[in-house]
Amino acid sequence: MDKIKQKQAVLSWLKVYGPLTTRTAVDELNIMSLPRRIMELRREGYDIRMTYHSSPNGNRYGVYELMGKRCQNVEK
Repeated sequence: MDKIKQKQAVLSWLKVYGPLTTRTAVDELNIMSLPRRIMELRREGYDIRMTYHSSPNGNRYGVYELMGKRCQNVEK
Protein backbone atom coordinates (compact mmCIF):
# COMPACT_ATOMS: atom_id res chain seq x y z
CA MET A 1 0.00 0.00 0.00
CA ASP A 2 1.49 3.37 -0.96
CA LYS A 3 1.78 6.20 1.54
CA ILE A 4 -1.22 8.13 0.18
CA LYS A 5 -3.47 5.10 0.63
CA GLN A 6 -1.96 4.57 4.08
CA LYS A 7 -2.76 8.15 5.07
CA GLN A 8 -6.31 7.72 3.81
CA ALA A 9 -6.66 4.45 5.74
CA VAL A 10 -5.40 6.07 8.97
CA LEU A 11 -7.69 9.09 8.56
CA SER A 12 -10.69 6.86 7.81
CA TRP A 13 -9.95 4.71 10.88
CA LEU A 14 -9.71 7.77 13.12
CA LYS A 15 -13.00 9.14 11.78
CA VAL A 16 -14.95 5.88 11.90
CA TYR A 17 -13.50 3.88 14.80
CA GLY A 18 -11.75 6.54 16.88
CA PRO A 19 -8.42 6.04 18.71
CA LEU A 20 -5.63 4.16 16.95
CA THR A 21 -2.49 2.51 18.31
CA THR A 22 0.60 1.43 16.41
CA ARG A 23 -0.27 -2.19 17.14
CA THR A 24 -3.75 -1.79 15.67
CA ALA A 25 -2.30 -0.02 12.62
CA VAL A 26 0.02 -2.97 12.01
CA ASP A 27 -2.58 -5.67 12.68
CA GLU A 28 -5.63 -4.14 11.01
CA LEU A 29 -4.26 -1.74 8.40
CA ASN A 30 -0.87 -3.32 7.62
CA ILE A 31 0.84 0.04 8.28
CA MET A 32 4.29 -0.24 9.81
CA SER A 33 5.03 3.49 10.11
CA LEU A 34 2.02 5.03 11.86
CA PRO A 35 3.94 7.97 13.41
CA ARG A 36 5.08 9.04 9.93
CA ARG A 37 1.53 8.90 8.53
CA ILE A 38 0.28 10.87 11.56
CA MET A 39 2.98 13.50 10.98
CA GLU A 40 1.91 13.84 7.33
CA LEU A 41 -1.75 14.25 8.32
CA ARG A 42 -0.80 16.88 10.90
CA ARG A 43 1.11 18.79 8.22
CA GLU A 44 -2.07 18.75 6.15
CA GLY A 45 -3.83 20.43 9.05
CA TYR A 46 -5.48 17.59 10.97
CA ASP A 47 -5.54 17.98 14.74
CA ILE A 48 -4.38 14.56 15.93
CA ARG A 49 -3.37 14.13 19.55
CA MET A 50 -1.32 11.36 21.09
CA THR A 51 -1.63 10.27 24.69
CA TYR A 52 0.32 7.61 26.54
CA HIS A 53 -1.40 4.68 28.21
CA SER A 54 0.02 1.82 30.27
CA SER A 55 -0.76 -1.84 29.73
CA PRO A 56 -1.42 -4.13 32.71
CA ASN A 57 2.18 -5.34 32.57
CA GLY A 58 3.52 -1.77 32.73
CA ASN A 59 4.42 -1.18 29.09
CA ARG A 60 3.58 2.28 27.76
CA TYR A 61 2.04 2.83 24.34
CA GLY A 62 0.72 5.81 22.42
CA VAL A 63 -2.88 6.24 21.34
CA TYR A 64 -3.66 8.66 18.49
CA GLU A 65 -7.01 10.42 18.31
CA LEU A 66 -8.51 12.83 15.80
CA MET A 67 -9.67 15.86 17.76
CA GLY A 68 -11.90 17.44 15.16
CA LYS A 69 -11.78 19.51 12.04
CA ARG A 70 -8.73 20.60 10.17
CA CYS A 71 -6.66 23.34 11.76
CA GLN A 72 -6.66 26.78 10.16
CA ASN A 73 -2.96 27.58 10.61
CA VAL A 74 -0.55 24.84 9.65
CA GLU A 75 3.23 24.87 10.01
CA LYS A 76 5.13 23.43 7.09
